[in-house]
Amino acid sequence: MVAGFGYILGALSAVFNGSFASIFKTEKVAAAKLDPMLFQLYVSAGVFLSSFVVIPFLSYNKELTGKPTAGTALVFEPLGLVAGALFVLAISFSFLAVDCIGVALGQGVWGGIAIVVSYAWGVIAFGNPIASPLLAGLAMILLCIGVVGIAFCEAIGGKFGDSSSPREHFDVAQQHSFEVRTADSDSTEGSGGASKRALGMVYAACVGFCGGSILAPMHYVPDSASGLAFVVSFGIGTMVASPLVAAFAFMLRGNIPDLHFAATFPAGLFSGLLYNIGNVLQIIAIPLISFSIAGPLLQCALFVAGLWGIFIFKEIKGAAIPVFFVSGTVLITGAVCLSLSAGKAPITTTPMPLFMFN
Repeated sequence: MVAGFGYILGALSAVFNGSFASIFKTEKVAAAKLDPMLFQLYVSAGVFLSSFVVIPFLSYNKELTGKPTAGTALVFEPLGLVAGALFVLAISFSFLAVDCIGVALGQGVWGGIAIVVSYAWGVIAFGNPIASPLLAGLAMILLCIGVVGIAFCEAIGGKFGDSSSPREHFDVAQQHSFEVRTADSDSTEGSGGASKRALGMVYAACVGFCGGSILAPMHYVPDSASGLAFVVSFGIGTMVASPLVAAFAFMLRGNIPDLHFAATFPAGLFSGLLYNIGNVLQIIAIPLISFSIAGPLLQCALFVAGLWGIFIFKEIKGAAIPVFFVSGTVLITGAVCLSLSAGKAPITTTPMPLFMFN
């Protein structure tokens, strides 16, 4: 019963993590053609501000973490800076990867790597038990196949029927990547194209590694800073890292894009709020189902984002839709198999994570 509640919370966390980036596609933000680097800055501001909402609930931290020594007062944990920086880097590297190799291939690569990295942290570094290694291996294969199938549903669908026009993907990097590829369409041809593709694969691998490792610092914090007590530190970490990364990117470009502050900043704050709701749900779920399950389970966020693309933004069309749902079924089947492969672990030994990038 307790574990079942953890799976429900983990699934809900995937819903919020698969939804926060869709705010980038709302009418006002899309019309403003906001630079994605600015959007991640506004989202980080939303994460930072909303993190303070947990303060009144710190008195419940012992029950939520299952740790009698868990902190119930506001503290600053320096490792929150590391976790926040990993989140910001994951988003930023995703922009670079998409510019080089496109959204579909980029998400396929970093989604698969994030699954493997997060699972490795849980099993190898944190000692989460596995009751059935064979079933766990099958689950990882199914999860990776599902991620790749969702990422390439448009291309696969085109093999079986008339494909709609190239999809404008739901990813937050979509607009920026399309503009760059349109301006430099010839740069992907020839020897330069091969090197750009290789660089894009490296960027995508960095996304997967950073995204799958965001939760790792949580394992090494003292009990006084675990669980809900870590949320504010994480928020501070994102707010410190985000402007530094944005400033570095703008310095390399040699210009600062239009801020579109009034039109897009509230949307960024709301996106950050959605992200942080997923954080809190993860914090509650992880002690119940273990790190090694919750990390890969969170990759179902890609399926949720795809549902936004189909039903709200109408970006996935035609033959790609059945491919998407078949791949989603494979993804969810992998998540179920992973849950069945897990052994039982004491709640008090489970680390508290926040968010993995998808």
